[in-house]
Amino acid sequence: MGVVASGCISGEKTSTATASQSGSTETGKVIELEFWHGIESPDNQKVLEDLVKKFEAEHPNIKVKVVNYGAQDKAVPKIMAAAQAGTPPDLVWLNPAQTGFFAEAGVLAPVEDFIKNDPSFNKDDIYAGLWELGTYKGKIYTAPFDTNNLAIYYNKELFKEAGLDPEAYMGKALTWDEFRGLAKKLTKDKDGDGEIDQYGFMVPFGRLEWTVWTWEVFLWSAGGELLSEDQSKPTFASDAGVKALQYWVDLVYKDKVAKLSEPNAGYKLDDFFAGRVAMTINGPWNYPVLKDQGWLEKTGVMLMPYDKRIATNIGGENLFIFKTTPEREQAAWEFAKFVMSPEFQVTWALKTGYLPVCKSALEDPEYKEFMEENPFIKIYVENLQYGKARPPVPQYPDMSAAIGEAIEAALLQKKDPATALKEAQAEVEPLFKS
Repeated sequence: MGVVASGCISGEKTSTATASQSGSTETGKVIELEFWHGIESPDNQKVLEDLVKKFEAEHPNIKVKVVNYGAQDKAVPKIMAAAQAGTPPDLVWLNPAQTGFFAEAGVLAPVEDFIKNDPSFNKDDIYAGLWELGTYKGKIYTAPFDTNNLAIYYNKELFKEAGLDPEAYMGKALTWDEFRGLAKKLTKDKDGDGEIDQYGFMVPFGRLEWTVWTWEVFLWSAGGELLSEDQSKPTFASDAGVKALQYWVDLVYKDKVAKLSEPNAGYKLDDFFAGRVAMTINGPWNYPVLKDQGWLEKTGVMLMPYDKRIATNIGGENLFIFKTTPEREQAAWEFAKFVMSPEFQVTWALKTGYLPVCKSALEDPEYKEFMEENPFIKIYVENLQYGKARPPVPQYPDMSAAIGEAIEAALLQKKDPATALKEAQAEVEPLFKS
């Protein structure tokens, strides 16, 4: 974060050194790349740093400086400011929904160009759907770094206390009505003071991307879409969108079986660990945290509740290579190839809980054994079949911001869901006409 603010990003980033073994850079120079990310978990940051050291050992002519830019929700303005100032990072770890925004800005070195000029890279080893996440107007701009999806964590101990068999729910998908009924059974006033101490579910609250990203699953589940089929106009204020947002509001206020998360912190596990909520939306990336804190055996995973269809939001991050110099861009591509290799992906998956982006990783004996021993992870892998993804259009950040404000207003009961979503849609419609 301080790097952008102080303007301390060097423009050239090269220094004389030992001749390179790689054909990617000019002989006699060490290329110094800057890689920005927003990985929150200290454990996962350590895994990344160790893998970067491994890459540097294999590519002695390339050095990678790792910089944490802070909250991903607030990263885009920082990244764009650096790019506009002519001092962009070489590589950025960011959600692929931002692909269109940066592609339109003309600041990216398209990944497709590197693929076409590199016969050593096997594009088909990466899942086709993940390439689509980084594609804008028919061209691949960004490369998959890792992937994940959303499901429901549940507290097995609280299920047992409610007379429920926790193992019966592993990997299951409940209808919205079934889920509401389950949340009711898990909502309790434990000390008899007339106040609820344990809620069945936690509804993500706030206006930032986590809230929007999780709500999109309910929109899709109800049969709705964010955009029209040709992506020419927003359609999230449909009957399906209103139904999805009303479901959240009702869980909190009508059914009284859910509590709101702290603002823009629906991904945090404090309430879950403390037993204040029995179920919460989250992903596989917390695997190391759950394991280290003795929660892996106590945490069950069920699929997201559904209305008309089972759905989940495919997440994870992509690598964005920014325009700098041909030499630095080529070095950045060498790092991107390393990230997409089974060498990186298996280690990253085993130690962080993220899911591999390359098919060959799933054939790795160690990863196969890992999945069989960890139903927590296996459920998320199988859940990918129900995944959809945010459209990588340049209008997405503004659309997300408008949807986030609508969700927040509805959850605060300042506006009814229909009014909130229709006003948000009217606000972003002009962006699709320009």
